[in-house]
This record gives sequence, C-alpha cells and structure tokens, in this order.
Amino acid sequence: MSRSKGEDQFNKKRLRYSYLSVVVSIGLVLFVLGVMMTLLYQAKTVTQELKENFTFTLFLKPEATTEQREALQATWAMAPEVRQINFVSKEDAAKKFQEELGEDFVDFLGYNPLSDALDLKLNADFVTPTVLDDLKNRLLKEEAVDDLVYDRDLISIINKNIGRITSAMLGAALILLLVSMALINSSIRLAIYARRFSIKTMQLVGATKAFIHRPFLAQGLKLGALGAAFAAVLLALLFQVIRQVYPELAASLPWSLWSLEVLGMLGVGLLLTAGSTALAVRRYLALKTNQLYE
Repeated sequence: MSRSKGEDQFNKKRLRYSYLSVVVSIGLVLFVLGVMMTLLYQAKTVTQELKENFTFTLFLKPEATTEQREALQATWAMAPEVRQINFVSKEDAAKKFQEELGEDFVDFLGYNPLSDALDLKLNADFVTPTVLDDLKNRLLKEEAVDDLVYDRDLISIINKNIGRITSAMLGAALILLLVSMALINSSIRLAIYARRFSIKTMQLVGATKAFIHRPFLAQGLKLGALGAAFAAVLLALLFQVIRQVYPELAASLPWSLWSLEVLGMLGVGLLLTAGSTALAVRRYLALKTNQLYE
C-alpha cells in the first residue's frame, strides 16, 4: 500500500515537472517569436520614417510670380501623395548654403544664383520608384516649375534592402514557428505520456473520444496560456530594459505594441498546445494496451 502511494506521489511529481517543462518551453519559444515580431515592427517603422523624410525639391522659374507659387503650393498640398509642402526662398537657401560652406558666396559672385523652391515630403505609401517617376512627369508640366531633384536611386536601394531584410526575417519567423511546433508537440507528448494509462482506462470503460479529449485539451490550453504569460513577462522586461538603456528608442517601443504581441503570442500558444494535445491523445487512443508498455 505504501509502495503504491509512493509511486503515485512520484508520478504526480514527475507530471508536475513535465508540465513545468512544457510551460517553460512554450514561454521561451513564444518569447523569441515576440522578439521577431518586434524586429519586424522596427524594420517597418524605420522604413516608413526614411520614406516620409524623403524630399522632392521643385525649383521655381525666376519669373514665377507669388500668385503662381501660392496656387501651385495650394494645389499640391491637397494631393494624396503629398504629406507636407514647404516654400524655401532663394534668400533662405543662400543663408543655409553659406552656413554649410562657411563662406559668403553671394558677395563673391555678386548675385544669388539659387532659385525659390518647394520641398515636398511624401506619404510613405507613395515613395516607390514607379510613383516617383509618374509624379516627376506631372510636376514638370506645371508652368511655374523650372526643374526638380530627388534621389531615385536611394529609394530603390531602400526598397530593395528592406524587402530583403523583411523576407529574411519572415523566413526566420516561419522556421522558428515550425521548430516551436516540433518542440511544443514533443513536450506535450511527454507530459501526456505519463497519463497514457488513464487515457486507455477511460477508453476501455466506454468513454467517448470527445469526453477523453476534453480534460486534456483544457490542460493543454492552460499550459499554452501559462507559457504565453511567461513569454509576456520576459518581453515586458526586455522592453523596459531597452527603454531605460536607450531612451531614444522608447517611442518606437510603445506598450501598445507589447499588448498586441502578447495577444499574438497567446493565440499562437493556445493554437499550438491545442493541436499538439489533440494529436497526442489521439495517438494513445489508437494504441493497443500492450503497446503502452513499449
């Protein structure tokens, strides 16, 4: 009797350790997945900032009147592509150029060779080589516009490199997800292995498959939720450390992002544990009694 009681205590203890290992495994996998989501968000944020700081500079004709310039500015300020439009007079441009050169080139030349200009900052969604070429052709048709400049090659490089980085990170996230599925499935199978005799006993006394699945599925969902909670705590600590050590990154790591990532990790954790639990229980239901000892 004492031996049987000792075995029960040992099995319960081993089962608790199995469940703990499942929670830790799920938590670590989901934490790494959360880090990947954060990096993807940062890549998207940096790309958007670069694109929104991209400038289209229109040089106005010397004979362009104030009325023509204001009409041009008002018209393009309402264009869907334009986020911001600023007028830069040739006097202001000369002062800025003088500060950069450290010399008064206007006095040296005897006149100001610069032109009045309009600086257009575009919405990020429109900063692509194709849209920029179309925009360039439309702007050059404006009567007050003499010429324009923009760095088309820079945008091509940004789009190309960001595309590569995003693809690489999505590929890494997919591989991580597949690995996590294998790890979580293995951990849950080990945890359910300790209860394989209970599964077979319920089956032999006539319990339906749905009835047998129900408590194990509930346990799996609980483990998934606990693993997601563990991952959420780790991710919150990471956010807090980064925000304190690098205050300039605080704006790009809002707690709203953390909340969304926690919801994502919770969904993935519940989905993976539910699927793995269902597969593991089904496997033991399909085994014969003598196979349980193998």
